[in-house]
Amino acid sequence: MSYLISSDTAHGAAAKGPATPPRARASAELSIRLPLVAVYAERAIARAGLVALLRSQMFDAVMPEEEDRGPLALRPDVILIAGFAPERRLADSLARRHRAPAMLMLDGPISANSPAELGVHGAVCRECPPERLIEGLHALAAGGTFFECHTHPSAPTPTDSLLSPRERRVTAELARGAGVEEIAAALCISPHTARTHVRNVRRKLGARTSAEAVARALTLGLVAVPAP
Repeated sequence: MSYLISSDTAHGAAAKGPATPPRARASAELSIRLPLVAVYAERAIARAGLVALLRSQMFDAVMPEEEDRGPLALRPDVILIAGFAPERRLADSLARRHRAPAMLMLDGPISANSPAELGVHGAVCRECPPERLIEGLHALAAGGTFFECHTHPSAPTPTDSLLSPRERRVTAELARGAGVEEIAAALCISPHTARTHVRNVRRKLGARTSAEAVARALTLGLVAVPAP
């Protein structure tokens, strides 16, 4: 779905001068494409509710199971999976079908191992406020990840198992300002392997950038503050 915004509307009534001819006004209109979300939910009422919510928040939302569209006719920016038992096979199947990142809406809190176990780019829990879901969908549509759920603050988080010893070493190198080549040299690994470790650290910590991953690792006590 696209919305048209006229340049006359953008300037408002304060603009002076002769009225813009219809043809010129039409050529000045700008088309804005809304992020497209394919909604999969176990119950029809849940699908309809999520679609209504997303459309009210400037998303274009569709229900592929209820529309006569083949898999090649729909290219969403994000897939939202809600109400199903979380399993990697379902997420992988839908991600391959639509060639888009998947976000899960879980019944319970997001565990530290959810990203790796489920193979998704984002997750929220069913108790999360709508604002968090919207923020997460925008993050995935922009090519990022989103694993931020603060609805269950009392849930134990096994922080020590978030990162492997090698990933913690990579994070420590990032914290002191090392680049990929420096990390590769310090750990005696190839730059390609170093980049893979950095990507895994960002994914496991739900961070969009390496700097954000370092900040979260420091907050969780996974690495020490580097000495000046």
